[in-house]
Amino acid sequence: MSTLAEKRKFIYEARHTHNKTNVTLGNIDLNTDQLETKLDSLIVNTNHNEYINSTTATIGAGATTTTGATDLQTSTSIHHLQIVGTTTNSNIDIKLKVSTDNVTYYEMPSILLTTIGTVLSGCGDLNFRYYKIDITNNHGSPVDVTIIDSVKNKN
Repeated sequence: MSTLAEKRKFIYEARHTHNKTNVTLGNIDLNTDQLETKLDSLIVNTNHNEYINSTTATIGAGATTTTGATDLQTSTSIHHLQIVGTTTNSNIDIKLKVSTDNVTYYEMPSILLTTIGTVLSGCGDLNFRYYKIDITNNHGSPVDVTIIDSVKNKN
């Protein structure tokens, strides 16, 4: 069994022997042009894009207004959609419509958009390239509506 003095001597020698090793890394040449291209590719491939739209409209009695189509640019990943807004009258219908070709749109009832008082909201996941929101005024007079919708990739 080693004595305390032998252990200290061993640690001392190991520490000083290690410091005698002269290691140099030399010059590291990093080509930043190639690195920037790879980083751009990496950022694009992470698919963490975010889209935010804001729509304000006055909808006449019995009329329907449709927001512009939002192109999510990829339909291979799941997007999380959040919609919030206000209205001057709660007697409106809000429907989310989705498409893969920006021509034929289908209602997506799995994402429920609700109006409570003068506040509207909804959220859910979608896997379509395009979406838009239809707002129908069921009231006898014009209604002011403001909607903000935000979509972000879940990956």
